[in-house]
Amino acid sequence: MYLEENLKLTPQSLSDKAVAMDELEEMYQQVISSTLLALASLLDVLISPQQEQPAFENITTEPKHASKARVAAVSFGEKLLIDHKHFLEFLKSQRPTIRSATYTVLKSFIKNMPHAITEGNIKSLAGAILGAFNEKDPTCHPSMWDVILLFSRRFPGSWSSLNVQKNILNPFWNFLRNGCFGSQQVSYPALVLFLDNVPPKAVQGDKFFLDFFKSLWAGRKTSLSADRLAFFQSFEECFLWSLKNASRYNGGDDSISHFRVTLIDNILVKLIWRDFLTTGSSKGYDIITGKESDSSEKTLSHSKKVDVQNTKYPMPYLQALGKCFVEILLGIHVLDINLLSVFTVELEDNCMSVLQQAGNVEMVEQIISFMLLLEKHTVTKGATWPLVYIVGPMLAKSFPIIRSSDSANTVKLLSVAVSIFGPQKTVQEVFNQKRGHCSSQLSYGGDELLEAEEFLQIFKNTFVPWCLQPNSSSTNARLDLLLTLLDDRHFSEQWSFIVNCVINQSNSGCPAGLINSDQTAMFAMLLEKARDESMKRKVRDGSSYRPGANAEDWHHECLESYAIAASHSLPPYSTSHVQFMCSLLGGSEEGRSIPFLSIDALIVVYEEILRKLVRFIHDSSFSWAQDTASMLSIDAEISAEHDSSLNIVEMAKVSLEILDGSFFCLKTLDEVGRTVSGILAAIFVIKWECNSSKALDYSLDDSARRSLGEYAHTFHNKINVPFLKSLCIENYRSLWKVLIESVKSAIFVEDSRVNNGITSLCCTWVLEILERVCVDENDEQNLLHQLLIKEDRWPVFVVHKFSSIKASGHQKFVALIDKLIQKIGIDRVIAGCAMPNSSMLERGQDIASSAWLAAEILCTWRWPENSALSSFLPSLCAYAKRSDSPLESLLDDILSILLDGSLIYGADSTKSSVSMWPVPADEIEGIEEPFLRALVSFLSTLFKENIWGTKKASYLIELLANKLFLGEEVNTNCLRILPFLISVLLEPFYGYMEPIKGVEPCSLVEGFVQNTMIDWLERALRLPPLVTWTTGQDMEGWLQLVIACYPFSAMGGPQSLKPARSISPDERKLLYQLFLKQKLVAGVSAMTNQLPVVQVLLSKLMVVSVGYCWNEFSEEDWDFLLSNLRCWIQSVVVMMEDVTENVNGLVDDSSGNLDVMCKKIEKIISISDPFPIKISENALLSFSLFLKHCKHHQTEETDNLNTMKTEKLDSAKDRIVEGILRLLFCTGISEAIANAYFKEAASVIALSRVQHASFWEFVASAVLNSSPQARDRAVKSIAFWGLSKGSISSLYAILFTSKPIPLLQFAAYYVLSNEPVLSMAVIEDSACNSDINAASDQDSSRFDTSIEEKVSLKKEISYMVERAPYEVLEMDLHSHQRVNLFLAWSLLISHLWSLPSSSSDRERLIQYIQDSATPVILDCLFQHIPVDISMNQSLKKKDAELSGSLSKSASAATLATNTGSLLFSVKSLWPIESEKISSLAGAIYGLMLHVLPAYVRGWFNDLRDRNISTAIESFTRTCCSPPLIANELSQIKKANFRDENFTVSVSKSANEVVATYTKDETGMDLVIRLPASYPLRPVDVDCTRSLGISEVKQRKWLMSMMLFVRNQNGALAEAIGIWKRNFDKEFEGVEECPICYSVIHTTNHGLPRLACRTCKHKFHSACLYKWFSTSHKSSCPLCQSPF
Repeated sequence: MYLEENLKLTPQSLSDKAVAMDELEEMYQQVISSTLLALASLLDVLISPQQEQPAFENITTEPKHASKARVAAVSFGEKLLIDHKHFLEFLKSQRPTIRSATYTVLKSFIKNMPHAITEGNIKSLAGAILGAFNEKDPTCHPSMWDVILLFSRRFPGSWSSLNVQKNILNPFWNFLRNGCFGSQQVSYPALVLFLDNVPPKAVQGDKFFLDFFKSLWAGRKTSLSADRLAFFQSFEECFLWSLKNASRYNGGDDSISHFRVTLIDNILVKLIWRDFLTTGSSKGYDIITGKESDSSEKTLSHSKKVDVQNTKYPMPYLQALGKCFVEILLGIHVLDINLLSVFTVELEDNCMSVLQQAGNVEMVEQIISFMLLLEKHTVTKGATWPLVYIVGPMLAKSFPIIRSSDSANTVKLLSVAVSIFGPQKTVQEVFNQKRGHCSSQLSYGGDELLEAEEFLQIFKNTFVPWCLQPNSSSTNARLDLLLTLLDDRHFSEQWSFIVNCVINQSNSGCPAGLINSDQTAMFAMLLEKARDESMKRKVRDGSSYRPGANAEDWHHECLESYAIAASHSLPPYSTSHVQFMCSLLGGSEEGRSIPFLSIDALIVVYEEILRKLVRFIHDSSFSWAQDTASMLSIDAEISAEHDSSLNIVEMAKVSLEILDGSFFCLKTLDEVGRTVSGILAAIFVIKWECNSSKALDYSLDDSARRSLGEYAHTFHNKINVPFLKSLCIENYRSLWKVLIESVKSAIFVEDSRVNNGITSLCCTWVLEILERVCVDENDEQNLLHQLLIKEDRWPVFVVHKFSSIKASGHQKFVALIDKLIQKIGIDRVIAGCAMPNSSMLERGQDIASSAWLAAEILCTWRWPENSALSSFLPSLCAYAKRSDSPLESLLDDILSILLDGSLIYGADSTKSSVSMWPVPADEIEGIEEPFLRALVSFLSTLFKENIWGTKKASYLIELLANKLFLGEEVNTNCLRILPFLISVLLEPFYGYMEPIKGVEPCSLVEGFVQNTMIDWLERALRLPPLVTWTTGQDMEGWLQLVIACYPFSAMGGPQSLKPARSISPDERKLLYQLFLKQKLVAGVSAMTNQLPVVQVLLSKLMVVSVGYCWNEFSEEDWDFLLSNLRCWIQSVVVMMEDVTENVNGLVDDSSGNLDVMCKKIEKIISISDPFPIKISENALLSFSLFLKHCKHHQTEETDNLNTMKTEKLDSAKDRIVEGILRLLFCTGISEAIANAYFKEAASVIALSRVQHASFWEFVASAVLNSSPQARDRAVKSIAFWGLSKGSISSLYAILFTSKPIPLLQFAAYYVLSNEPVLSMAVIEDSACNSDINAASDQDSSRFDTSIEEKVSLKKEISYMVERAPYEVLEMDLHSHQRVNLFLAWSLLISHLWSLPSSSSDRERLIQYIQDSATPVILDCLFQHIPVDISMNQSLKKKDAELSGSLSKSASAATLATNTGSLLFSVKSLWPIESEKISSLAGAIYGLMLHVLPAYVRGWFNDLRDRNISTAIESFTRTCCSPPLIANELSQIKKANFRDENFTVSVSKSANEVVATYTKDETGMDLVIRLPASYPLRPVDVDCTRSLGISEVKQRKWLMSMMLFVRNQNGALAEAIGIWKRNFDKEFEGVEECPICYSVIHTTNHGLPRLACRTCKHKFHSACLYKWFSTSHKSSCPLCQSPF
């Protein structure tokens, strides 16, 4: 009831509510479809179970209510079927769900109520159901197929009621052509069922199936894998079904056969096969359709041709297509084998057509693919019919073309067939077919012997001659065919015949045993293919043996004879012969080392290769290479005599080429002799020789030898650890032994062609050996042991009989060891000193062997490119810090070796001087004896690095004190070396590294040390005074020892010199007594007339006495000290003055020859007697200590002050300081004089100072403590001297020297930047030193005139200020010129800062900077101040949180802005580092903002990069602006502006200044606001009040104030004052300048003085100059009259 009502519904009647039409349609669809489905389910449930039961069970088992329900359902169904006209209207619905449901309900009616379908309605139902193929929605297709199949099965006669072609088949063909409209997975499997239900009488058999398969084929899809597989499976099923059921549509056998042949020919052959064959080939259809049978075939061919030309099938499609085709052939073979002939004929014709036309590679490949598919799906299962009925006839017919063709693909067709079906069967089938035998006559079980003979005969007479034809494009393919034809049963006979055939084809003109080039090239190719074939045979058959799987199966005596003959042959060689040899040997790649020669033949061949390589090496121009060649000859037991008539390079080249092509074959000979190791070593050596010639700038004798070396370099990469690891241990060890000996030979052998660069090469070679040859740590240790083992040439120091005569390569060998340490680490090198088998040695012996290596390196001291101090000792210390306890014994052993050597040979070191402070590198360099020098450096380094401490030092002092006496006698050698050692051993006790005030207490062992020192002092006191010098009493030794016991700490430089030890009162008393003993004997004259050694000892003793017991000194002691110091220093002053005068005279008389002048200057400045310098250096050290004590007592009032504060001592001190200043001026004048002519000559003088750096550092220290009066007197004395250069030039020469001494440079800067020198250090004109306050308001004329005078800087800095910044901007950030530029600007702005704000000199200097000094200096500064956008926020942090350079720059800028000084930054500048230069740059920038604000602002305004300008402004605002603003406001507040007309008020909180000017009844208030980033941003000026002033005048005065405050390079207070004076002048009646509208010029503050003769108006000179420059004319700006 409800179902019927629902079926009557319409969309309009579905709902009474106002619902959208689309929603109503959706609801209607759901209701109808669900109703139809419910009806179908109801019929299936109520009717279907009863119909399926047997008839006799219907009555007995069916319940009454079920029977009633079924009857009611049938009745209800019949009624609905009639009322709704069989639901056909629903099939016309636009909704697929309704149509699908309709198909379902119709299926239920046909299934459950077939009686309801009568003859009256069957036609309409048949048309609707059988014509349903017009349904295009794939969701309807499952139910559509169900109803079609069921209706056709139940009512087969319904087909006759319709026009089958029109109503059924045409829609069906369209359905198939469109790929079933997307329902392939459902529709394709249903096709074979559909064919089974088609009434045979309703269709025409042939035409129906042809149309069916063509339509089905047209609708195939090539892309989707699932659809593709469903299609081919359905196609195969349908095609085989049509063949098997041919009797349904045909009456007799002939008709059935014709039907099948027609289907196979038109569908299988012309549709499927041609599609498979021609895909990918645009010309395929033209080739295979050369003869067209009929119009239908023509139409099909045309359409298919177009399809192929526009389609390229993917490989999965082709594979599925081929599989389908082969399986159809298999089905045809099962059905009727004779039907295959249709395809066989087509295949033969196709193959002939393809092979007859060149360039059909794709189609040949398709035929090959077809045969492979046959193999996969049929042959592997044991079937032979594909060969007999398909492939055999095709090959038999095509063989003449294949044989005559020169196409590789054509030959490959035959090769693939042979590989699939077997050589003998394929050959027999092909030739039986050719002879006319039919397939049925072929018997494979016949006479096997006869068949074998026939097969071999064909193979030898036909295939071998044909396949071995040379110089053909198909040679490669024919050789593959030849190897494929090798049958397992006849393998040996076939292979032997091939080899003999090749040998016999050799030309008679070839040398005995050799083959001509054409044959060798082809034979080489054949051998490589045979190697591949052998590997395939192994893989294919697994464990079972197959002939040809082993290398021995391919051996042949002719091949071995050829190989031996070829290896001994002489040049010229052809490439083919080399290729053939490589093919015989094998091993071109890993895994292909299958030689075709016996072991004996291989030995002969490779020995000859080694012999030729050794001859090549022996012919080298390097001695080490010749030695290696001799060693290889002996090691491999071969003779390699030199023969100049032979082309050695050519023979070696061919040998390398053969090795390159057979490298892995060497493993075959691994267990036989040392040939393998010799060959590998030879390759290394050839490569190294090539490297040597390149690295040592030496060209090889000819290009051929160079080319061979480069080839060896490339080939050498094959020698790697995995390959070497596979060698036996004998070959392995022999290899690295030869290589190590080659390296040592390159180092030690005398060779004029080898320079120090050989060490870098040898290091590279050793590292290469370690990387490529060593497999594990044991190998590395053995190799390094072989390198470092003791021999005749090595070592030279740590031997029983040490000699100063060293082996020629000793230093180079140590350099090699040092480079190895830097590359691989000292621990690995030290380990190499141990014996290879460490288990045979005690642990101590192992370490001892390492100790002698370290001692040897330390004694060598210096080697090419490095030294023990700079390289080995740091490495040893780093090793000691990270190592465990066993290293302690190593260090002790090194110490023992060095100490023993020093005690034996150390007496030679007495010429050296003992330092009184921690031993610097240059002091150690002065020790000549190797063992002592090594020992001092060794101990000094270990103590400085805290590897050894006070405990070890105390032990060593005790050890040396015990060795000092041999019984009652003094050990002279020990006494002579002890001062050097004691100065080092005392270092741990005083901890001089700590920058603390006073002297740190000694360690717990100080008592022992002090007692030892007291004992030595007492022994020294027993000696007579120095003035009574007598030999033989060891006076010098004991005094040197005592002096060494009282060192000084020099942390912070000479200015921070202080005693390093705290000594006991007893020591102090004894030391003072020793000083008095020298003083009481004689006066000053007696001391200065003594021997130099006496004076040196006395000067050192004075240093020690002043440092340690100065509190004991009386006035007489100080007088004695200063008198001697003055005499010693004065002697050097006189010497330096002579040098200066000689340089001055030399330059005046110079001829202009640079070399001559440099040599003469070197001679003048050379110091033949070093003692005066040494003595005066000690005197300067004493004087520095004296000044320090004086300064100390000036701050602390003590009783001892009176002893140091007398007029006599002050006078002596001043005279000494003046002498020291003259030393500074003398060396600077000499350099300045030389620099004026030749910079190189100046460098000679500067270098002479560096040689005595410590002396000049003490000079600089004294200069820094000099008084202005002393500096003034020294400058005046230099002026009276009358040399070509003066004191200022001398200071600049030192400041800008090319060979700087940092402290001396700072001393020069200090003198230049302080009075009285500063006033004359910058400006060249002496007039600048006139009264700087002469200009005033009362004398404006003089003021203006002085401003207009031109400023001239000293020439030493003028270029730097004006032009140098452009050059420096592109230079390195640490360049010498850049530092000099910053120093010049530091002096310039320091001088500017020192000038009073109102002075004319200051205004003139500012004007000069404004006009001449390039602002590029600021760009240079900000190359060192790392500001950028990312740092803007960082600048707000504390300095501690900033990056290094930025923090330094910021702090320095703030400090310079506050103090107005740059001295703090210059003082810390040296040695030059990035952060130090950044600090100086920041300080200069800060001071420039202070003294040149408008100058900096102009530069800032010209910046075009917004990011950079923003970062600079942020830096300035944070670091510089706050103190500058505070200073400006403070100065304005302090300025005396107040009068009856003008008042100024300051607001510090708002950074504002209010200036009020009143005159009579007029007045105005101007507000000056300072920006946060002042002075980068301009000051803002605003008029807040005006009274009685016109608007024009108000704007003019406002503009005037703005110009004054913005253009002022100085304080704002001064700008405001000048602006006030400008107003005063204007009210006094002075005319303003018509150009700038101001009375006082805004920049130079001058008055308008230049008047026009015509209009009488007056102008500022600066304004006129600018007017003339910009207008390019010289007329009056007002009246335009000529000016």
